[in-house]
Amino acid sequence: MPVGLLEVEGTIDVSQFWPEGRSDADTTKVVVSIAAEAIRFRKSNAAPFQPTHVFDNAKVKGRTATAPIKNGKLTIRLQGIDAPELHYQPSPLSTSEKKGLTAAKREAYHEVTHPYRQFLGATTSKALHDFLAGTGEATLACRVFTHVDTPNEVFDTYGRLVGDIEVTVGGKKVDINHWLVEQGFAYPTFYSSMNDDEIEAFLALAKTARTKKLPVWKNLAKTIPAFDFDLREPKKNETSVLATDKGPVILPKLYRRYTNWSARKKAKITSQNFQKFLATGSGGKPDTCYETSDFLANGVHAATPRNFADFVEGGKTIKFQPDSLVFGEAPSSLVDANGKPITTF
Repeated sequence: MPVGLLEVEGTIDVSQFWPEGRSDADTTKVVVSIAAEAIRFRKSNAAPFQPTHVFDNAKVKGRTATAPIKNGKLTIRLQGIDAPELHYQPSPLSTSEKKGLTAAKREAYHEVTHPYRQFLGATTSKALHDFLAGTGEATLACRVFTHVDTPNEVFDTYGRLVGDIEVTVGGKKVDINHWLVEQGFAYPTFYSSMNDDEIEAFLALAKTARTKKLPVWKNLAKTIPAFDFDLREPKKNETSVLATDKGPVILPKLYRRYTNWSARKKAKITSQNFQKFLATGSGGKPDTCYETSDFLANGVHAATPRNFADFVEGGKTIKFQPDSLVFGEAPSSLVDANGKPITTF
């Protein structure tokens, strides 16, 4: 379990969130302050914070190769949560999928490749926007933090910093990640990079939100509904969609897999049923997960790895609760300008 702590002092532009912008409720861009100690790290609670510049001119190599800081901005994936999708676009076809495809089938896939949304995707995004906008400030000071021991633990496979964001609203410090789960605007969604304390905190918040039947829990589906190709990303300020933004919701991670399959199925790219597609995984790499109770009791190295598809029956019936699984974090590596691994702060 990581005992180090990385902190970033920065600012959030409230207008990036829908309906003003395109950001949804669980990813955001943070402008890194130019202060000398804007990014700092401490090895333990007993150690002092020290400024670090290991991310300057660095690259994250994973599913992409990208600089974690672009134009003074970090993209943050809010740790431990997943909010209903506002604009998920089916993934590009892999090299093996493209092999032997006719031009007509490629065009058919292009025709169904749009940014789709789930029910509550617009509602939850607007809720976060309005909560932050309620301060009356267009830009909010924030603290991003994550418990890590090495630089390689900071970013996900897409180059996003995985952490919590703290802002001050009404004179009180608020952890946005916790607020979204507490208000029922996001599901707790755990990854193997998280420590036990972080998971336990979300479990407690989710238990209360579930008991109160707050939005994402009230609409949680037990079966996977038919994919709605007409449910698309709303335009900026298209708040009229909020009137009908209610219906069955599945865990966003499962929705993303289902979107990828649905588009491929409609374009006749795949003959697999969804159960087989989920079990096979993207590019032949299934999603690894652990039961939360097993993960907390035994840790990532001793817990039993499972295929995500084990918890879906017949490609239809959902046999898990959002907080009952811990997903394996996809690998990434942090390298310097010369391509050498960055191993210490």
